[in-house]
Amino acid sequence: MTMTASPAPATRASSPRGLACALALCAGCYTASRPALQDPSAPDEFAAPPSQEPVRLVLETAAGAHVDLADYRGLALLVVAFSTDNLASQAMVRNLERVARRHPDGLAVVAVAGDAGDPPTLRTLLDAYRDVAGLERVVLARASDEVRSGASALGPIEHVPTLYFINRAGVIVRRIEAVYSEGQLESLVAPALPPRR
Repeated sequence: MTMTASPAPATRASSPRGLACALALCAGCYTASRPALQDPSAPDEFAAPPSQEPVRLVLETAAGAHVDLADYRGLALLVVAFSTDNLASQAMVRNLERVARRHPDGLAVVAVAGDAGDPPTLRTLLDAYRDVAGLERVVLARASDEVRSGASALGPIEHVPTLYFINRAGVIVRRIEAVYSEGQLESLVAPALPPRR
């Protein structure tokens, strides 16, 4: 999987040093995303057709344990493919954390990092990312070779963040290549959440 960065708007001349730093930060990740906001009620040009089978995917967490997406059946599940050095990804993970805190009994969130590196280095990076971002409800995992190659149930990932909405039966019902606000995320998952008491 190669990463290409979306061109930034030309607001001022950039230095070769800044360009080198940006390229070094992006190397080996998923492809960078367009950080567009989308209306969740609007037709989604990136919507994936619902799969017929429940998602089967096991990932290694930042702690070195394994998380099986099948364990979240019965809950609404949001899975986001992200990169720790991508600002759009950081905004999305932050919004997902806030929404997940409001729905601890009905919503689970797994963030799959596409950063390059050996497993021990990535575990250290994800531990630091979790601490700095203040993540309590979002489970951080690293992308497996299957995810990186596009051979997993998530399919090819060309942009970050890419969000997958998986219903309580474990089926992908929506794929979104955009940054969603907290309100948009709330609207997206509302139909799948249990009624509030």
